Amino acid sequence: MRAYYNFIGVLLIGISLHAKGNVYVQSTKAKLLSQPKLNAEGLGLKIGEVLTPIQEQGLFVQVRVEEKIGWVSKLFVSPLPPGNQMKLGITSNSSEAVVARQRASDFTKTAAARGLSETQKMRVRGEGDLYDFESLRWLESVPLTIESNATKQNQNKDRETNVLPNQYSNQNLSVLGETKAEVKLGRSLAARLLKRYPLVRDLELTRYLNSIATKLGSVSSRKDLEFRVGVIESNEINAFSCPGGYLFLTTGSLKKIQTEAELAGIIAHEMGHVILFHNGEFTESNVFIDILSGLLTPPGSEVVNTAMATAIGEMEKQFFETGRDAKVELEADEAAVGLVSQVGYSPLGLSNYLNVMSKAEGADLLKKTHPETSTRIAKLVFIESIVSIDSAPLVVDRWSEFKNRIPK
Repeated sequence: MRAYYNFIGVLLIGISLHAKGNVYVQSTKAKLLSQPKLNAEGLGLKIGEVLTPIQEQGLFVQVRVEEKIGWVSKLFVSPLPPGNQMKLGITSNSSEAVVARQRASDFTKTAAARGLSETQKMRVRGEGDLYDFESLRWLESVPLTIESNATKQNQNKDRETNVLPNQYSNQNLSVLGETKAEVKLGRSLAARLLKRYPLVRDLELTRYLNSIATKLGSVSSRKDLEFRVGVIESNEINAFSCPGGYLFLTTGSLKKIQTEAELAGIIAHEMGHVILFHNGEFTESNVFIDILSGLLTPPGSEVVNTAMATAIGEMEKQFFETGRDAKVELEADEAAVGLVSQVGYSPLGLSNYLNVMSKAEGADLLKKTHPETSTRIAKLVFIESIVSIDSAPLVVDRWSEFKNRIPK
């Protein structure tokens, strides 16, 4: 039985694209560039095309494709091969579930005959009172599009820029095991965060935020994820990014935002951590262990094993104590500018927000866990100066329609 336990857990492995081996084109925005700059001249690349990394420079990786050599943005390629989008709440197909349930039944009977306590061996060890999965399920149930007048007016523009959600869904592809494992850990970390901060259950505000994330995600390399944005009640000015695409903004942050470009910049920064694998990569979860653990867990609860709880604890420590490495935070800033500019937002949004935030009260935690704000702004000003949005229509600013929905 020891072999079964060896499958348990989600292992984080911090790697670079270069160390991984081949990378795969995952966005129509990907180009083989003459220089490591988004506005450099380049040739279009096809989704699924395989590239061989040579070296990295900041947010770009030099690659070889056939006989050509050039640069490509990490925002548009992935070390993971193409896979279908992970639909939240679906962890395995029916045939896998039937087989695993039968194996689980046999395993349970054998263990019972030996006098083993399955509850102690296999069930939740994540201290369930530290997680709020019920609020998380509400967030996952919110539709990813909104039907406001401004949104309807923008739909034609979205079609022109090829950023409609799920545009590249391929039913012939399966969901990657690595994606399942990432989402599983990310869900638990998100539920842990929601136990600390109450989730604001405003359907229209949440739909609006998710529409922005969907728009940004549709041009990125992570089309295997459904990005979800939730609002949490806290006067602290901060935002959080969990693996699997779960993002959270505090009410304190939202109150300081003046434009949708600023809002998109913040969301894009948090998405950047996910897109660029700043949490490392994830080994494929084992379907048998997942289902067995679920069978041994009370109805309505979730599986959080010991290894997962340990990883969650380390990530939570980053949120509130140590922060991420300064290099990856600055890389996420650069990623934000690259993403927003691809869908028509002003690239100045994030730097404008950081400038306001630097003078505001309630940003102590954000400043503690991030590089010096002046350093971030200085680098953003340089990046903004070399980014163009000529190829995408400007987005209609809808923030004024929703800002008054923020809890006082």
